[in-house]
Amino acid sequence: MLNKADLSPVVKLVTKCVAGLLALPFIAMAQPYPNRPITVVVPYPPGGAVDPLARIFTVKLAEIWKVPIIIENRPGAGTMIGMGYVAKAVPDGYTVVMGTTSVGTNPAMYEKMPFDTLKDFTFLSQAGIFQLALSVHPSIPVSTIAELIAYAKKNPGKLNYSSAGNGTIAHLAGEYFKSEAGFEATHVPYKGSSAAVTAVASAEVSYTIDTVFTETPMIKAGLIKPLATIGPKRLESMPQLPTIAETFPGFTAFSWMGFMGPAGVPADIVKKWSTEITRIAEMPDVKEKLGNLGAEPVGGSAEQFEAFAKVELIKWNKVVTDAKIEKVK
Repeated sequence: MLNKADLSPVVKLVTKCVAGLLALPFIAMAQPYPNRPITVVVPYPPGGAVDPLARIFTVKLAEIWKVPIIIENRPGAGTMIGMGYVAKAVPDGYTVVMGTTSVGTNPAMYEKMPFDTLKDFTFLSQAGIFQLALSVHPSIPVSTIAELIAYAKKNPGKLNYSSAGNGTIAHLAGEYFKSEAGFEATHVPYKGSSAAVTAVASAEVSYTIDTVFTETPMIKAGLIKPLATIGPKRLESMPQLPTIAETFPGFTAFSWMGFMGPAGVPADIVKKWSTEITRIAEMPDVKEKLGNLGAEPVGGSAEQFEAFAKVELIKWNKVVTDAKIEKVK
């Protein structure tokens, strides 16, 4: 029969083995982030402007972090399908979404939403902005924003403008512009940016507001005539084109994108995202690629991104209220 002295080494060995086994999950959890594939949800169909911008950043991130980054397109319901999917995901940094201008405009346009754009998400870093441009059909006898406003006031009810749809940034920017400039024009919504821009080229409408990315082919073909961009500064690829702010100081509107995760992403993971996105935004080849899309890189901290989104929410809610735009029920 074994006595206590004989059992002691055995007990110690078993205790160590059990302790080692129990520690395995904690060792796995302690592995540095990221250590497995990351999914970036793009709440739009493939193509367009958002998809290529997301891919430019994620390709760089995959190279830096040495893990696969998968783009998953989940379009629909004004981006709310893709956003809603990520809002319900595990907040571990492995499922994020390319948030867009809809983060600021949807709460203003929809009476009910399946999530709260501030409370249900973690802001990681802003990625870039797409400049918008106001372009007219060549038959409209104007060459500047001031001339367009004067023409509209002399010809009340004559002008109309197209957008990519009700509640889109193009629509709200159009209402914002009319309100600031003090003239009337009828809004004509289309199903998507391409259709809205084509409507100007075919003279179905007088002018449009859309991304430079979408308008550029028509501009180069001479089918539409750009009067101004609507961002905070002139576009580097079109420096000859003034901004509307040069006529109306402080007037800006643009389409923006940024990485967001579910609420509760750990602070150290948030920091990794903001640090790397900001670093990527400064890379010369990234600036060049974005410039070819009519976009500009941004980057910045999570705090800066969230503060920016809050300003956007206030801004577009005021525009919708002032213009008495009917909300989607």
